[in-house]
Amino acid sequence: MASLADLDLLELVGYDGEGTLGLIFASSALLGGILFLLWFALMMIGGIAADLFDGIFGTDFDAMGADASFKALTFQGVMAFMLFFGLGGLWILDGNSEQGSLAIVVGSIAGFGSMYGTGKLFQLFVALQSDGTIDMDDSIGSVGTIYLRIPEGGVGQIQVESGNAMRTYNAKSEDGQPLATGDFAEVIEVISSTLIVRRK
Repeated sequence: MASLADLDLLELVGYDGEGTLGLIFASSALLGGILFLLWFALMMIGGIAADLFDGIFGTDFDAMGADASFKALTFQGVMAFMLFFGLGGLWILDGNSEQGSLAIVVGSIAGFGSMYGTGKLFQLFVALQSDGTIDMDDSIGSVGTIYLRIPEGGVGQIQVESGNAMRTYNAKSEDGQPLATGDFAEVIEVISSTLIVRRK
């Protein structure tokens, strides 16, 4: 029975012990794989990976950030590059160490392809992610119904469609005149958290 001491990690990724280039590919694949497994494990135990890597590298590695931009050069992208660069190169070198140039080209294509794919995947996740916040400015120009009477110079409530759903917001009339429940009004402005409305 083999013991843990007999485990050769480089052999695990396909390195047969021949050639410096093979060692470089195997080390890249092994490091990328270990970092991926570590990152994945940390994400599973509470999402602390981003905080940990932010602290280590002093850089924002948040691929799920709110700006939804395409980010290939993230920690996840670099991990994917290292893993697939190593595996692609080892695949070409398997049994033929004279294919060094081709192995570098294929490894690079596989690495950059995986980095690009990882960036696009996280971009898709960001596009699907919704934080549930509603932008009240989206209701400007919409016509709604007074829900709670707006007294003269006071604040009431209006129901208006915003974000593909009916929402109820605090509302105040533009001219300070009262609006009765059921009256139609157009939203013309947002001040703080109150919609300014005009009788329709």
